[in-house]
Amino acid sequence: ERKEEKQPEQKKSKKKEKPPVEDEVLPFDQQAPFFTKNIRLKVAKIVSVERNPESDKLYTEHLDDGSGEDRVIQSGLVPYLTPEELMGKHIILADNLKPRKMRGVESRGMLLAADYKDADGKECVEVLTAPWAAPGTQVVLEGDDPAGIKPDNIDAGLFFSIEVNVVNKNVEIGGKKLVADGKILTTEKTENGGVH
Repeated sequence: ERKEEKQPEQKKSKKKEKPPVEDEVLPFDQQAPFFTKNIRLKVAKIVSVERNPESDKLYTEHLDDGSGEDRVIQSGLVPYLTPEELMGKHIILADNLKPRKMRGVESRGMLLAADYKDADGKECVEVLTAPWAAPGTQVVLEGDDPAGIKPDNIDAGLFFSIEVNVVNKNVEIGGKKLVADGKILTTEKTENGGVH
């Protein structure tokens, strides 16, 4: 009689620059309703980009978010994109996150970007954009009301309890497509992948 030893399962760790959170990702069928109730995304235009002098990875971006006030965020895109590649883009902004100070600069929100690999297998990042939509345009799931009220200053852990994915170049949450001004958000380079 042969005894088989069970090896403990090893979890693969994904290296992502996310704040450490205890929250688990919600089950797939709960993600879309949770997003609709809690998370506010909107279109914002990048009006200037500079390196954060205290970081090798962070850009500081100034945005027009449709409010008439300067909005500052930071993103860890230095290894992937040049300032010229970001300037003028109509990005998708996680709008109702609590402000967070990183390397001396307060970041008021987060832009969304998709991961993909190029022909050589190199890790690349594509910023999600809605070039047709004006700054301030709400980004919602198909069928949702863009005027829906959502809480302010949510913890980043709430945002990371949902998964935003690219499926056949469409940006989705819980199987429902994200839209801005009635048009589905799509990617140029990412066929299928995760969004962070």
